[in-house]
Amino acid sequence: MPCHISHSWHNEVSEGSSVPFLHMADCVAKELKDTKMKPLEAGSPLRIGLLATDAILSAGFYQEKLQNEGFEVVLPDKATMEHTVIPAIEASIRKDMEGAQNLLRIALQVLLVRAVNTVILASDDMRDLLPPDDPLLKKCFDPMDSLVRSTIEWAKSAEKSS
Repeated sequence: MPCHISHSWHNEVSEGSSVPFLHMADCVAKELKDTKMKPLEAGSPLRIGLLATDAILSAGFYQEKLQNEGFEVVLPDKATMEHTVIPAIEASIRKDMEGAQNLLRIALQVLLVRAVNTVILASDDMRDLLPPDDPLLKKCFDPMDSLVRSTIEWAKSAEKSS
């Protein structure tokens, strides 16, 4: 299901399905766990930033899945949401790409200075907002890519077992 907020209803939608129905946050948590990153601050848990819309953050499934894997989830504070994240999305909708990109960069920097290893861009509105050569993207994680890789992995394993 290639929509972040739709995963709020993952259990209801997947109930009775005859095939595995991957949860995007499970795919992300598994991939991050497999990378074996080291915390930026010695003795601290691995910190993962999460940028998303209010609806996705309120749903809490990314936080739950990541915390279950031992990660500390760092969310944007209220000021960052009000002054950078929400305005970045609004600017993008207005097709003010330069404004949206600059605001998203600020939001990413705010999380990165809080010693997060990577920032999950968990919003369709943020996907592909920054140009592919933007250096900040090296510190970001795209859940949609993770879902695609997990789906391909599942399909290959299902093909081998049949």
